[in-house]
Amino acid sequence: MGRNIVDFSLEELKNYKPELTNKPESFDWFWRKQKERLNNFHPSVTISERDYSAKTVDVFDLCLTSFDETPLKGVLIKPKGVDNCPVVLCFHGYTGYRGEVVNHLKWTTLGYAVVAFDVRGQGDSPDYAKYTNGSRVQGWMLQGILEAENYYYTNVYRDCLIQLNWLRSDEFPVEPSILGVMGASQGGGLALATAGLNPTIDFAIVDYPFLSNFERALEVALTGPYLEIIKYFKLNDPQYQTYEQVVKTLGYIDSVHFCPLIRCPVLMAVALEDSITPPSTVYAAYNHLASQEKHIEIYPQFAHEAIPFHEEKKLAFLSKVEKYC
Repeated sequence: MGRNIVDFSLEELKNYKPELTNKPESFDWFWRKQKERLNNFHPSVTISERDYSAKTVDVFDLCLTSFDETPLKGVLIKPKGVDNCPVVLCFHGYTGYRGEVVNHLKWTTLGYAVVAFDVRGQGDSPDYAKYTNGSRVQGWMLQGILEAENYYYTNVYRDCLIQLNWLRSDEFPVEPSILGVMGASQGGGLALATAGLNPTIDFAIVDYPFLSNFERALEVALTGPYLEIIKYFKLNDPQYQTYEQVVKTLGYIDSVHFCPLIRCPVLMAVALEDSITPPSTVYAAYNHLASQEKHIEIYPQFAHEAIPFHEEKKLAFLSKVEKYC
């Protein structure tokens, strides 16, 4: 295990725990306010059973209407005839979608029910939010960036909390024996934020999380969504740049800022050749986790890509996580 191509040495990565200097003073108040806003919100969810070829599972198509009437398409896959079992809420990567049923079947072999929704504006789901500032840069990173209360990812995090509340409600078709979150890249960042915002989460599986340690990411990322922010500054006259406001908004959604609140078991993966979510940004999140049971798998030759060996390790983790909960 030597050096990766864009970042610190492995030894430096293991010790990288940056000060949270970009965490807004009102961070805790801000998210307490968001959660209070959603406490009495009960989403409308349509559930339609699907005739599926694998007869060992029940499959349901979902549509959850979020706080601003945005309809989020989703899917529920559960072991056949089971109404009480472990549940995992899966989040997808940037520009992705909830996934096909076959993508999630491996988790059902362990007795888990799987729920996955599109992120708003991605996959098959629209985004009904109105953002006060536009941008010449394509993508979602800058939508509403000058107003934290109505930033794109603030809305996405609200969606995640609503989904979680629904999974804990009597309306959800399964009673969760334990409930965890899972995701890679954007999905990993959402899993960390959701686990930090809700202490009832029992476990988290996080692969090379995006939305982490923005200060470092903007310095070393060579490609991917972080560069949308770099382009924003290149396209705006420095005289009128709003750097401080952009940084402050990102501070409210930086997944590293949620990690000290996470105490559940966590399995994480880092790819040392990753130029999209650089390894140092992953270690920043991992080293700030408050979890006693946490482990990071290191993949020196991998970049921002699927890691088949790690899928086996995630199955092993899920098979024994209940004893930690």
